[in-house]
Formats: sequence, C-alpha cells, structure tokens
Amino acid sequence: EDDMTMTLLVLLLTSLHLSRVFSSLPSGHGKSLGEHNDLKTPAAEEDYTKLTSQYFYERYVRTRTPVILRGLAKTFPAFNLWTDQYITENFGDLEVRLEAKTEKETHTPVGDAGLGRASFSEFFSRYKTDNMYCVSEVPEPMYKDLQLPAIMNCGSMKNSLVEMNLWINSGGAKSIIHKDAHNQLNCLLAGSKDWIFINNTYNDWIYQAEEIDGDQGGFSLVNPDNVNYVSFPLFAKVPWEYSTVHAGDCLYLPPRYYHRVKSTDRNFAVSFLFGTRSEFEMAGCDQTTEAAPLQTVPVQWKYPGSGMMSMGNSDPAGIRQWFIEMFLEMTEGDATDNVPMEDYVEFVLDDEGSIPYMKELFHDLLVEKKVLGDSEHVDRNLFDLVPEEVWRQLTVAQSYDPSNDPNNEYYHIGKHDVVNILKDATYYGAINKDKFVETYCKLGGSARVARELFSKLSSDGETVSWYDVRDKDELFDVFGQEHDRGDEEMHVRNQEVKQKAEEDLRRSMVDMKTEL
Repeated sequence: EDDMTMTLLVLLLTSLHLSRVFSSLPSGHGKSLGEHNDLKTPAAEEDYTKLTSQYFYERYVRTRTPVILRGLAKTFPAFNLWTDQYITENFGDLEVRLEAKTEKETHTPVGDAGLGRASFSEFFSRYKTDNMYCVSEVPEPMYKDLQLPAIMNCGSMKNSLVEMNLWINSGGAKSIIHKDAHNQLNCLLAGSKDWIFINNTYNDWIYQAEEIDGDQGGFSLVNPDNVNYVSFPLFAKVPWEYSTVHAGDCLYLPPRYYHRVKSTDRNFAVSFLFGTRSEFEMAGCDQTTEAAPLQTVPVQWKYPGSGMMSMGNSDPAGIRQWFIEMFLEMTEGDATDNVPMEDYVEFVLDDEGSIPYMKELFHDLLVEKKVLGDSEHVDRNLFDLVPEEVWRQLTVAQSYDPSNDPNNEYYHIGKHDVVNILKDATYYGAINKDKFVETYCKLGGSARVARELFSKLSSDGETVSWYDVRDKDELFDVFGQEHDRGDEEMHVRNQEVKQKAEEDLRRSMVDMKTEL
C-alpha cells in the first residue's frame, strides 16, 4: 500500500512538473513554421528593370541576401509557351527525375522510364492525380525557350552557371527546412509558392541533421509542420523572412541559406544555379545589359534528356579549390612548399575516409589512374596545370548520387527480394510476361525493368519458370548495389541530436524527484 501511494505521488508530481514545463513553452509550440514565433520580416523586393548587374551583385549576391524580382520570369519565352500540352508535344520523349511531393518521404514514384524517372508524356498524364513531383535537371533541348537574365549576363557571373533545374507539381508539395549549396535564381512560370527564409548565421539554433554534404547543403531536424520546442528549444529564438512568389517572379536565394517552400496550386519553376561562392569579378557591369539566349551561355553540367543526370554535382572550380586548400593545410599555408605526392594523396583520402564509397572512387582516380599526374611531388602550381576534365571527374566522384542514374532502381531493390518473390510466383508453374511484370512491380519496381529482366530470364520468350530463376542467378547480381554512404551511422547521430533536449528535460525531472 505504501508503494502504491508513493507511485501515485510520483506520477502526480511528474504530471505537475510536465504541466509546468509545457505551460512555460513558447506559444508557437506545436504549430507550423510561420506560426511558430513572431520574429518575422518580409523579404526584400526589387524592380528588376532598374537593376544593373553590378548593383544586384553588390547588394544581394555579395551580402548573401534573398530578394524577390517581381515579373522577371515573364521575359522568358517559356513563360507563355510551357503548358502541359506544349511540353508533351515538343519534348514528350525526354525523361525527368521524380520525387514524392513531400521532401524526404521514403516513397519514390515509378514512371515509364523506371523508378524515380518518367518521360514528360507519362508525367503530365499522371501528376495531377498521383503523388508525383518533377525535380529534375532541365533537358538541354528546352534551353531554347529560356534566357539568362540581364542582371546575370555580365562579368564572371555570366560564365558561372553550374546547372539548370526544373520543378513541376500539381500543388500540395512542401519541403523540409533545408539549405542548398549553390547561388540560385529560382523563377516561377506558373502558380505560386510560399517561402520562409532563415539566415545560416543561426545554424547553431537550427538543429541541422548530419549529411555527407552538410558543410554545403543540409536540412534541419525541426518538423516544419509541427515545431517542437521541447526537442528544439533554441529554435524559438530564430528570426525569419517570408514571401509569396507568384507566376512571373524570380527569387535570388544565396548558398547555404535555410528555407522552406510550400505550394498550394499547380506550379512550374526553373532554377539557375551559379556557383557556391559570393565573390565574382564584375568590373564594367554598372550599365544595363541585355538578356542572353540560354543556348548561347556555358553551363557546367548539362542533361541531354536521357541517361545519367548530374543534378547536385558540385562546381569543378570548387573542388579544385578544395584540393588547393588541402595542400595548404599540409604545408601550413606555405604556397611555395612541396610535398610528396604519395603523402598528399594519403592526406586527401584520410579526409574522405568517413565516406567509404567516396574514398573508393577517389582512390581509383588518384592512385590507380593518377589523374594529378606522374610527378613524385605536389606544389601549388600543379593545380593550375591539371586539365578541366580531371576536376570534372573528381567532382563526379565527390557528388555521385544514385538517383541521377537511369538504373537507380537496381540500387533500391535487393537481389534476394527479387529472387524470392519470383521463385514463389513460379513455384507451381511458369508465368507469362504480364504476370511476371505484375509480380516484380510489387517490390516497388517499374514495368520497364521487369520487361528487360523477363527477356533475359525467359528460355522460350513466352514464359519464365522456377528453373529459369534458379539457373540464371547471375542476372540478379545487379540488384541491391546501393553504395554505403554511412546513412545508418548518420541516422544514429541525428537521433542523438534530436534527443538531447528531451534528455535534459528527463534529467531535470529526476533531479526534482531526488529533491522530493
């Protein structure tokens, strides 16, 4: 009886303590981003017709300040041309990358070109009813309908385009709180989007998840649909900016600037990514310039409309600078020094050692292929002599993302899962192509890959038997080849970050019980 009384007393006191804790939380606890606190200011806006490249650079790019340029996208031919019908008729066979409408959702849509990939024709026939969002590079044939805005067409900025991205959904899409590596000019051709911006000077209050590219891109552990001040108390102090971008508007977003985006209606956007730095050579750019057809502008990474994409690849100039910084770190800042090539390569590989797949790719390029040359020593001048193509190769190794691969499906579906489901389906007799495709697609795969696999397995061209599956085991080796990017370890670390505040709360409760 005494034990029961004590238990009830502890529960009562714990309840009172929790009530006191939650009643002391900021009023925005449990609300969505935008309602979570009152520390808001509207984002800057400018009349783009009155801006010179020099002013745009000095006022916004150099200071890393977001700005809305109302009406700028209306000057693009695509603004009037790019309807669903026009794109289907003119670019219907080109392939785009697919995601779910909610960022970081585990569901990956299946299209006619595979898992996470579809032709424009397929996409536009389904995107209004399916959980499907086009997040892709702009296929190069579509460049003819776009142009580089005048404010970017001067100085070194006009030659700094890294890639062109495309965003299409039917509404209801929303992102997490995240940041991107590049400067970008995001231009909306249809619909509207609500943006919230958070300066990365508040990084310590953001509760950033650990990611491979966390020093460049990355995301916050805070759920923007339900802000939790118990788990993330410092987030209550973060000021933010906001804006609604409408069709025809462009937004300049600095690199590594946190943001959250929501759309309620059909929207269509293109994004010009132009490097990760904030310093450009802009001499002579104080006069108004003209826009340039995008086809005439150099773009570092282009996507032809099928095959491998390069979405998210770094700027080769950036990785070159990183290799120089690694050299200077070894020489303690002495640019006139030199170091043995073997020691330098080992130093670089050790820095990448926490990411197994990247270490493997770098080892192949630096040790086996000796892309930095045959010299026994490395000095500062070497990095100026290395061809541009080498920096591109190293960039691809650093930036590799399976979702850019047209065979991305093979990374996500395990060999044993495929073999087992097909053996079960053929146990009582051979199955025809339709049944085979239906069976394989239960794993979340595409009909395209199913048909290709059927043609390789079938002995008679009409059916697949249990023996076909058993005797051609090597055909399944392509499945389950996802690279080990340390995701499990990062998940554990992120959980530790996320739980830290709750542990502090529980500790305070234990202290209270001890005092009692």
